[in-house]
Amino acid sequence: MYLESKVEDKLQKLDRDGPDNSTLSKLYFATDEETGERMTQKQVIDNALILILAGSETSSSTLTTTSLMLALNKNEWEKVKAEQREIVAKHGEESTRQSIDDCVYLDAVIREALRIKPLEGMEFRQVSDSNMVVDGKRIPKNWIAMLNIKNTHWEDPAVYKEDGSHMDIEKGFVPERWLDESTKPGEWMPFGDGRRRCIGERLAWAEMKVMLSILARRVEDYELVNEDCGSKWKPEAFLSRPLDGVLVKATRAATVV
Repeated sequence: MYLESKVEDKLQKLDRDGPDNSTLSKLYFATDEETGERMTQKQVIDNALILILAGSETSSSTLTTTSLMLALNKNEWEKVKAEQREIVAKHGEESTRQSIDDCVYLDAVIREALRIKPLEGMEFRQVSDSNMVVDGKRIPKNWIAMLNIKNTHWEDPAVYKEDGSHMDIEKGFVPERWLDESTKPGEWMPFGDGRRRCIGERLAWAEMKVMLSILARRVEDYELVNEDCGSKWKPEAFLSRPLDGVLVKATRAATVV
């Protein structure tokens, strides 16, 4: 309700003062190329709330859980720092498309975090083919199929372990598995898949890589303030997030790169 009220305030300002450079302004004044129609105020508000949820909650939750896993797995944290030293020596301090692309190990770290802690909810698809059969069961056309992303990751034969340790934030956190085709997970869909795959995926990757690369360059080490961090997770969360967040005590790097 608070967010909706802030969007409404902005729309009133746009009605009074006209268009500006904001994303909300572009949504509000956009017109359909064929009909010339604009979205209703409710449609604009709904789309704005989706952008807030998908554009901030997702990346921030992933950064939180990734930071937690690196705090619990110091060898992997050291590897992230070592990679960043090499990248700075090669490309300089500025974050560029090339320096971000060269964060190969950091890429594996984020992929592994998203494998273990992806979307908590499910994705939905309407069945368009009357001949769809899954495990011997026919799914009628126009029915809604629900896809459980976390369960898909859990059951992946490439990583599955009967005791469930492959999904543990300590025992199961193995970024190296992404660096070899023989150990690479076969199922991975934190951004969805198909025509409805997340439209902001590339932006999210850039944001997360820049954030974690800067952390690795400027912080020598960080310790968890709460010893039981990661034992309890926020209920009904869009993405997994520790109940009390990830509070840390950081030690600044002697030489900041």
